Amino acid sequence: MIVILGGGLAGLATAWHLARRLPEVPRVVLEKEPEAGGLCRSRRRAGFTFDFTGHYLHLRDPETIAFVEELLGDELVEIERVARIHSHGAMLPFPFQANLHGLPADVVARCVLDFVEASRGDEPPRDGRMPFGAWARAVFGDAIAEAFMLPYNRKLFCREPDEITAEWVAWAVPRPSLEQVVRGALGARNEGMGYNPRFRYPRGGGIGILPQRLAERVAGDLELGAEVVSIDARERRVVLADGRVIDYERLVSTLPLPYLLQRIRGLGGCPARGTSLAEMAGRLRWTRVVELGLGVAREHVADGAHWIYFPEPEYRFYRVGFPSNVCRAMAPDGCSSLSVEFAFGDRDELPADDELLDAAREGLERAGILEPGEEIIHVDRALLDPAYVLFDEARTPVVEAAMARLAEAGIESIGRFGAWTYSYMERALIDGREAADRLAHALAER
Repeated sequence: MIVILGGGLAGLATAWHLARRLPEVPRVVLEKEPEAGGLCRSRRRAGFTFDFTGHYLHLRDPETIAFVEELLGDELVEIERVARIHSHGAMLPFPFQANLHGLPADVVARCVLDFVEASRGDEPPRDGRMPFGAWARAVFGDAIAEAFMLPYNRKLFCREPDEITAEWVAWAVPRPSLEQVVRGALGARNEGMGYNPRFRYPRGGGIGILPQRLAERVAGDLELGAEVVSIDARERRVVLADGRVIDYERLVSTLPLPYLLQRIRGLGGCPARGTSLAEMAGRLRWTRVVELGLGVAREHVADGAHWIYFPEPEYRFYRVGFPSNVCRAMAPDGCSSLSVEFAFGDRDELPADDELLDAAREGLERAGILEPGEEIIHVDRALLDPAYVLFDEARTPVVEAAMARLAEAGIESIGRFGAWTYSYMERALIDGREAADRLAHALAER
């Protein structure tokens, strides 16, 4: 028996590929929620559809593209990204570092000059393990870092920039050429930069139709409402909240890594470090996100933007998405939807919903996205916990040590939160495929 913990994309993909590689080996996917999908689910309320913040498919891997097209076919459309940044009262195209036109002249001048100075220095190490603040300054110069990179990520991770490393982002943030920076400063648009200039999205139903289709393919292996309370790694047994015990030969977990480490019994920690698994779990940190899904009785909000970043500290939210600008079917006719995202540390007290709604309205009106006093006809709240892994100094050595101990016990921990990393939907699907490949290889060699 192969037991898979968690019915998000990584867990469902693992089951799908195992059914083809090891059809004779029984398997089960245990998902504690009443529906599969994890953070890729969609919520349907009063005619509005909200994802759990923006989830857009950035596909590059040919096998994954074929897999997703098999699942969704012509239900997907390809969309060109419309992302913006609100800075110094101006609305700039994304990415900030290549589209400085519209900022105050002295800010533009300093950004360009500091970028030139940074370009003369050595390229930062490719492993990204230097402090994020130092990395941003070394790559983009002080002015660009101080105007966008540092304040935005301070809001997102609820930490000072040099308290986290650049491991999570060094691969994804584009460093423009000097020509691009100058052209962008003078008003020429630099389009198509970064890892996500185009993406795919369903014609209707929200991103949740992707895990729905995948769950349908593995329905015989999927148990919903099955919450895991403990795992005996020595006896290879999973205990569920309803008292059932399931024996396994191999275990694949997509649970958040700290939760998994806290639930394992019969497996020591890291002898070389003298650290138990529970102690290792306690050293891993993250941020939570409260998302307010808002509906207004007006079309064409935010001039068609798909999402806008807000680095400025006077705005409590860090990003606002516009689902109905991505897909018209996400809101009723004559209406628009907004997704307002607030970040909090894993140990912070969460504000009351009314307080966040007031902060959302005040900020959206100040930015000119909502009209003064405009009626919000629908409010929906979602909590993402965890939402983003915190890449502090403890993260990488703890994760490496934990993964080594889990592997010794025949346990794989995969996916965004299972691998405790910064990830995306395509990577989750690849993680599932690769986990199935490894299991098939290992069991074939018995």
